[in-house]
Amino acid sequence: MKAMTRMFILSLTLAIASLAGLRGLSQQPDVIIRPRIEQETRLAVADFVARATANDATETALKVFNEVLWNDLKFCAFFNLLSKNFYPLKTLRSPQDVDFENWRSSQLDADFLIFGNLQADAAAVVVEAYLYDVKTGQQVLGKRYRIEDSRLMRRVAHEFSDQVVYQLSAGTSKGVARTSIAYTSARGGSKEIFVTDYDGWNARSITANGGLNKFPDWARDNSRLAFVTSLQGSGRWELWIQNLKGGKNVVKVPSSFVSSPSFSPDGNKIAYSTRAESANDPDLFISDPDGGDRRNITRHPGIDTSPSWSPTGQQIAFISDRSGTPQVWVVDADGSNLQRLVNEGGHCDSPNWSRDGRFVAYSWQAPTQWKHDIYLVDVSTGKIFQLTSGNSSNEHPHWSPDGRHIVFQSDRSGSKQIFIMNADGNNLRQVTAQGSNEGPAWSGYAGE
Repeated sequence: MKAMTRMFILSLTLAIASLAGLRGLSQQPDVIIRPRIEQETRLAVADFVARATANDATETALKVFNEVLWNDLKFCAFFNLLSKNFYPLKTLRSPQDVDFENWRSSQLDADFLIFGNLQADAAAVVVEAYLYDVKTGQQVLGKRYRIEDSRLMRRVAHEFSDQVVYQLSAGTSKGVARTSIAYTSARGGSKEIFVTDYDGWNARSITANGGLNKFPDWARDNSRLAFVTSLQGSGRWELWIQNLKGGKNVVKVPSSFVSSPSFSPDGNKIAYSTRAESANDPDLFISDPDGGDRRNITRHPGIDTSPSWSPTGQQIAFISDRSGTPQVWVVDADGSNLQRLVNEGGHCDSPNWSRDGRFVAYSWQAPTQWKHDIYLVDVSTGKIFQLTSGNSSNEHPHWSPDGRHIVFQSDRSGSKQIFIMNADGNNLRQVTAQGSNEGPAWSGYAGE
């Protein structure tokens, strides 16, 4: 009875916190984004300028490059970007133009400085980009890019941004500017899988079968996307794996239902929810990507779904209603050592394990609420942190490959759209705006 009373009180407390839009009601510390920077890095990013006489093509390319570079570095959660209002007026084209004393002034006190030049002509666009340590006056990074298609200007800015993050984080992050997000988009009477750059640009369709395509998940090296499909009029769901360099295969499951595929970290296994031939409720299964070596790892009459692998590949977080309501559980990949991770009642959904193994992100609907919000649970301590609040419903969180950001779906703009934020709930950005979009998954690093 005491245990039931305690659970009721804890659930009610969290529900009140959600209603009031408060975080940290239990006086837990905020989530710390790791790797933690010992001292805040003050970064100045001067606008790149034309290397020679400016022309329309150069001015257009400069506008794109400067905007994308600033936005990438602002979102990466590594730097304090110093306001351009206080920058010295002298134009910086090359290292010879820099007077480092001006950038060391008490008003700026920059640690590092980015600057460079760009020139476009009929043949190509050439960018020269520099990163300097202001305290020492030494070059940290120097890059020269030449592209023959100005439409790739955003890609160049993304690449340089990621190089800056890698250098100034001592290799602890590769950045996310060149990563992608997959999601389901409702277009007409169908739902297709789309992929976009992390910032919402360059959206493209991966499927065009006119059916219902849901729950995309990336292989960690970005070579494949797994998702489930129900073709129009088929009356059944199938698990598809799309090779992004061409071709697909259908993973055979002996059921008309399959959901929530998840690649193992090494890409050699795939977990998903489906029904055994003699069962009414779905269990978690693991198989090879071609459907071979299929094993049921939960074997329970409740509903088991939404698997997410730990970074070691040894455990799987998932949703089960075996306790009466959908909660977050963890099980070893061989089906042993079952443990309940979240004990707050209500309705949990869509767990996703962080790359460093510290947190599982999930959405939670409090017992008295109609909406979901995004939460983190610390796997080792069980502490819970709330990342979103307000009147909208926020669901389906998924970690970025560097573990510093989360993508999720929300109806806060009036329809279901994709948003990204820092892992502490700050720095919110909307990624999509067209149609109705849901079920996002953040890519890994290509070739990883």
